[in-house]
Amino acid sequence: MKTTIPAVDLDEWHTASAERRREIAEGLDEALRETGMFLLDGHGVPKELMDEFRSRGREFFALPREVKAPYSIEAAYDSGWLEMHPGGGVGVPLAEGEEAPSAPDLHESFYVGPAHGTGNAYLDTYCYPANRWPEELPALREAAEKYTAHMVRVAHEVNAILATVLGLPEDFFNSRATKATWTQNASWYPSLRSVGRLESGQLRNGPHTDLGTVTLLSRQAGVGGLQAWNEADGWFSPPYSPDSLIVNLGDLMELWTDGRWRALKHRVLAPSPSAPDEELLSLVFFFESDPRTLIEPLAEPIGGGAGLGPVVSRQSVLGKLGVDLDLADTVS
Repeated sequence: MKTTIPAVDLDEWHTASAERRREIAEGLDEALRETGMFLLDGHGVPKELMDEFRSRGREFFALPREVKAPYSIEAAYDSGWLEMHPGGGVGVPLAEGEEAPSAPDLHESFYVGPAHGTGNAYLDTYCYPANRWPEELPALREAAEKYTAHMVRVAHEVNAILATVLGLPEDFFNSRATKATWTQNASWYPSLRSVGRLESGQLRNGPHTDLGTVTLLSRQAGVGGLQAWNEADGWFSPPYSPDSLIVNLGDLMELWTDGRWRALKHRVLAPSPSAPDEELLSLVFFFESDPRTLIEPLAEPIGGGAGLGPVVSRQSVLGKLGVDLDLADTVS
């Protein structure tokens, strides 16, 4: 079997007849049951803005370590710089059934999040931490803020489509994401020539699923690029389109649909000797929901009947990163 990853065009979706929407929804539902990803076209994110954010991100990663160090991430809920070594921050847990690698992933990242400060110190620390913008590169902040404004918009449009596919009210997910937690990463994958030799089994990003509801990815094509996994085909390279975003589902959406849809298991291959100068920069937007949202698995026939238990959104995400969070007495 060869996996089919559908492409959904937002412009077409908004103008499609009821019959055409049903066709799109059926193909999308099948792909999300099997793999957990699709391509998104017609998203309205200007290419020049993607290019600008990438360019400013590369400028940051090219700075000397001593300049980047003051922005280092120290906890799973921080914004800032994630360094490329074992002590350089916190990582996403490995996917179920995957063995721990013997060497660190070959990437470094810069993280930003929403400016939803509430005045509640506990809530803001763990859900809406202050962004740490490099004073040396004011253009990075400008590019990131313009780009993430589009990402929030697109995430809400994707949420509305997903709700429609499930036969739910269009605002089902968005009504629970008015002040959603999210993280925008610029993730840089250096070339083989710059990192030297590879350790056994070392990857640019090890096998994992994302922790939130949906992820929006602007990627670059590469020999050492993205791979996805499903039970039918194992690991495979998804289609690449320079103008498309990839949408993949995270753990919270798999739970919310009670296993009807799967969180995408994916990885990024190691840099290849066949392309020793290849370096890539991905823009990755991880969207969740309002932090105190009680995510209760949908009952059959909408839900998949896996018998999963309810979770509180932000507690689930940070719990998987080793952070014990209690939002019971906070105000969202």
